[in-house]
Amino acid sequence: MVALIALGVAMIFSTARTDPEIANAWLDQIVVALIGLLALILVSLVDYTLLRYFATPAYLVTLALLGLVLVFGVERLGARRWFNLGGFDFQPGELAKLTLGVMLAKVVADREGRASYVTTLLLSLALTLPAVALILRQPNLSTAVTLLFIWLNVAFVGGLDANRALLFGVVGLLAIGAGLFATLVLNVPLLQEYQLRRIEILLGLQENPGDRYQIEQALIALASGGLWGEGYGQGIQTQLRFLPARHTDFIFSSIGEELGFVGGVIVLALMALLILRVLYVAWVARDTFGRLLCVSIASVIFLQSVVNIGMQLQLVPVTGIVLPFVSYGRSSLLSVMLAMGVVQSVSLHRERLSFG
Repeated sequence: MVALIALGVAMIFSTARTDPEIANAWLDQIVVALIGLLALILVSLVDYTLLRYFATPAYLVTLALLGLVLVFGVERLGARRWFNLGGFDFQPGELAKLTLGVMLAKVVADREGRASYVTTLLLSLALTLPAVALILRQPNLSTAVTLLFIWLNVAFVGGLDANRALLFGVVGLLAIGAGLFATLVLNVPLLQEYQLRRIEILLGLQENPGDRYQIEQALIALASGGLWGEGYGQGIQTQLRFLPARHTDFIFSSIGEELGFVGGVIVLALMALLILRVLYVAWVARDTFGRLLCVSIASVIFLQSVVNIGMQLQLVPVTGIVLPFVSYGRSSLLSVMLAMGVVQSVSLHRERLSFG
């Protein structure tokens, strides 16, 4: 985790230093990382089982914040996702990824062996959908999909057998296919116009060159890096600002351009190692609650990494989702470090503490 954050800070400095508006972004990232590290240590020292008692109120507060941000939040590019708190942008959607994971882990663990798993599955889905609906209203499709992904993974690890998992997967794919058909062919407005345009770009149905600018610049940057890269601080697409959101959503393209294929592989290897370590902690956790907590956190890191890197390789539609630990983003960095504090707590408290 520290290696990913350090690499992210270095690349934020490189990508932002020529732009006066974001030149100090790397300092902000360092400050938030230090605060996050302190919070991680404090959280890790507290027995994670105490989260059971705070799961419901924390989730209800999150739902309230998701509702309030639609009314009092800051609007940017047609979306209301943030509260501005004295210069700090707080995004309740980031908090929802953690609190929903805790809530789902509690519900599934509490009902384990006491109730039909089908009813547990439906209850957990019913708890997930309000947050998904509120986030879609912002609109923020990527975060809404992330919450559904958390639910799916917690449901599977919590006791969903392989046959039912396959059935749910097939039904989900059919639902996605039906939604795309209704949107693209029947012109049913299930998606926002900009979301539809991004899908059309991915499928090659959008011919407007201006709409393909982001992905084309990302691909040019990645291709320009070659094996070893053009050199730290020497990327043409990055330093001349051709690459948009180069310190946030498209930072992986900057890494590919300046540090090359080798730099990109290092990022992928570090991220994979971190996710595997989180899953290992889930494997050795002392109870179902701790195991599901770690699974929910691994789900978030995995999906965000795949989607962020995938959109820069033109494998998934472009969306506003950052690369965990690496991209600039104070709310996202703080929330994912708090989540890692929970993982550390599960690891440290694998054995029940005894004071007798």
